[in-house]
Amino acid sequence: MTKKRNRKGYKFNQKASYWLMRGMTLVEMLCFMALVPCILIGVFFGSAIIGNWYGWLLGAVLGFLAFFIPMMVWAVFKEFWNGIGLPKCRNGCCRGPGFSLDDKGDYKIQEAGEGEFYDVCKCGDRYQKRGRRFVLINEDGTETPYLIWRPFRGWYPDKGHKIAHNRHKYCKR
Repeated sequence: MTKKRNRKGYKFNQKASYWLMRGMTLVEMLCFMALVPCILIGVFFGSAIIGNWYGWLLGAVLGFLAFFIPMMVWAVFKEFWNGIGLPKCRNGCCRGPGFSLDDKGDYKIQEAGEGEFYDVCKCGDRYQKRGRRFVLINEDGTETPYLIWRPFRGWYPDKGHKIAHNRHKYCKR
C-alpha cells in the first residue's frame, strides 16, 4: 500500500515532522503560555461550581473563551485603528472589498517587483497602502498621497494634495 502525496509531493508525515521540529516562535510560545493557565483556571472554577467531569469540560471551554474573546476584541480594535479595507478610487467608481468573505471589491493585486505589490482598480490607477496612508502610484513610479485613515472616522483626503479625477468607461457618473 502506497501513501498518498499532497500537491507539493511531500508525505503527510514529513510535513508534520517538519512543523514539529521547527519549534515555536516567541509569540506562539507566549500565547501558549497564556492559554494553558486560562484553561487550568477555568477547569478549577468549573469543577468547584459543578463538580463532575462535565464541570471540568465546561471550565476548560470557558477558560478557552476567556483567552480568545479578548484577543478577538483586540484584533477588531486594531483593524478600526489602522484602517479597514481599501477606499474608493480617485474617480469614485471603484470600491474596496466589503466585510463579507466573498466580496473582493474592484481592486486587483498586481506584482510590481520583488516583494512589492500594487492595488489596481478597474480604471487602471495603481495604489498602495502605506501604514495609514493610501497613495496613488503615478506612471513614472512616483507616489502622490491620496487618502489617510483617521481612527474610528474613516478615510479622509490627505491635506495639501489635489488629485485630478480621470473619468473612465467603468465610471457610471
